[in-house]
Amino acid sequence: LSNPYYQQHGESSRKCTLLGNAFTAVDSDFGSPMPQYAEPRSIPERPLAFISHDSRDKADIAHPLALMLEERNCPVWYAEFSLRVGDSLRESIERGLKETRKCILILTPNFLRNEGWGKREFNSVFTRELLEKKNVILPVWHEVTEQEVYDYSPSLADKYALKWSAEDKQDIADKLQQAVQDNA
Repeated sequence: LSNPYYQQHGESSRKCTLLGNAFTAVDSDFGSPMPQYAEPRSIPERPLAFISHDSRDKADIAHPLALMLEERNCPVWYAEFSLRVGDSLRESIERGLKETRKCILILTPNFLRNEGWGKREFNSVFTRELLEKKNVILPVWHEVTEQEVYDYSPSLADKYALKWSAEDKQDIADKLQQAVQDNA
């Protein structure tokens, strides 16, 4: 309906209703607000951190860590949470690496030997740190030495890292959540 209609009948005759992801104007002459029977669905939160890991470390480290961060209201880009059937793996990973605040880098012997996705993800986030001139990488070490990390990347060995252990995983998740959310 036209603006003159609303000027004549008042704004109370204009209602908006959520239909899927689109708003549709609905007109009425009821004069009273329509009751709200259900809250509209919330838009999923954009991930705040990207979890980079070797797939061989998924069950023991990456997956439990992703779940713990999600429980702490710290949404993460993690393949099982972020990928849909048919998505371009490269495009989705690159978008996650660019759009998240931080990258949690799970450094294990498997990761350090990985010449595939792990290496590409590290190279991408390292380049992002150089361009943005800020710390993006949050390293978590598991069964690696300072020398092994240095051999992989001298600048990565200089970063303060958390040491993963099954006994301390709740504390590690708390520290990572704080590091991700404190740097808004």
